[in-house]
Amino acid sequence: MGAALIDDPAAAPEIENAQAEDCLYLNIWVPAGTPPESGWPVQVFIHGGWLQIGDANQTNSYDPFDLLANSTPRIIVAPTYRLNIFGFLAGKELQEAEPEEPAPGNYGLWDQRAALEWIYANIGHFHGNRDLITLYYDTYQPAEKRIIKQAYFWSNAIAVQPNTATAPILTDQWYELINVLSIKADTPKGRLAALRAVPAKDIVAAIAKLKMHTFRTSTDEDFVPDNLLRTIHDGSFAALLAEHGVRIMLGEVKDEALLYKLINPPSTYSGLKTQVQNYYPKHVVDQLLSLTEIYDIPSESEKGAEQRFTDVFASIVADMQVHSALRGMTKCLLAPSNGTKDVPEVLRYRIAWRAKGLDRYLRPEVGVCHAADNPIWWLSGYRAGFKESDRKAADEFLRPFGEFLEGKSWKTKQRTGEEGARRIDRYINAEGVTEQDVEDRLWEKGIKVWDAVAEVQGVK
Repeated sequence: MGAALIDDPAAAPEIENAQAEDCLYLNIWVPAGTPPESGWPVQVFIHGGWLQIGDANQTNSYDPFDLLANSTPRIIVAPTYRLNIFGFLAGKELQEAEPEEPAPGNYGLWDQRAALEWIYANIGHFHGNRDLITLYYDTYQPAEKRIIKQAYFWSNAIAVQPNTATAPILTDQWYELINVLSIKADTPKGRLAALRAVPAKDIVAAIAKLKMHTFRTSTDEDFVPDNLLRTIHDGSFAALLAEHGVRIMLGEVKDEALLYKLINPPSTYSGLKTQVQNYYPKHVVDQLLSLTEIYDIPSESEKGAEQRFTDVFASIVADMQVHSALRGMTKCLLAPSNGTKDVPEVLRYRIAWRAKGLDRYLRPEVGVCHAADNPIWWLSGYRAGFKESDRKAADEFLRPFGEFLEGKSWKTKQRTGEEGARRIDRYINAEGVTEQDVEDRLWEKGIKVWDAVAEVQGVK
């Protein structure tokens, strides 16, 4: 998000966070006052940042103190977890180096799970209600291990089955890292030992030198099963959510893509392919780049081609991370292909509003880009240019989310089927007015991309 911010000398200085491998901590905010008899609801926030960067709500735009003072009282817990190389390095050779260990990769996900288990076991000491924990799903866990009762996806959803933990492209990434760090050992065990001896700051510095610089979730069978995407498409995931009473909230901002234009933007076709492959498996990337009726991919000789490659990259990532992914996932949850009538409760939202006062802090040309909704969700806009009318607009939009955290229903009629999936429950328009039950005008394009990606993954 930093690339979209305006350098403002008058702004409050950001907290200077120390970075280290010893990073497994969490921050807890507790409301003032007497808790309800059953305890405060608990909102767990696992920060974004593509699994590469981020912190546990330790920056000005994420600090929730205005939210706690002006919205539904809740405990907020923000855990840290290992990121980039430290959290998601994988590849066949890493497995060969330690064959007695589980599949490589996804260490950051295990950190997240450990944090959830700690929260579940200990949040009562902070007067939190462990039966009202809201975050991600853990529906595939045995009943006695399930922690999450409701989940919220802010500008995110699931459209792709990740590369396997030993996939050739991840093994190539491992070798690229070894070469950049000039590690000369001649066995897998030796190379791993040498890598562990490299100071963490040198490993971080090496990331910028890598062609494959993004370290992502992998299908390891221990944390991420190889049928994860299939269960979403065939309706069994929806049935599990419904059976366990897990509710889902998901949505988007209007200009998701405008932030992605600022992050490693490609200027050639080969650069476009490389950058998209930093996110998704090769067969998915090839399918996306074949959708020329959706993505206007130029030839390199065309005028303005460099900017257009950047635009295409941003559109693809915005669709796959958010726009197409959330529409397809919503359809699978509310209109499962197996025809089941037992579907979970789902709330959709869309944000097209940006308070004028944010222009002092956020570049106007990025619009309502990915993460530009932080001033709403955390009410940090209260101290970043919100007028009284802006505060009222944000409060009105947020109200049902507070009810969601408390375990209350936010609507009088449960939507089902594709017609229900196509409706947006809460839409805050460009004027800051919250509308309800709005038609989704981007549905067809989103589902077209979703279906194409599903087909190449063999789940459609």
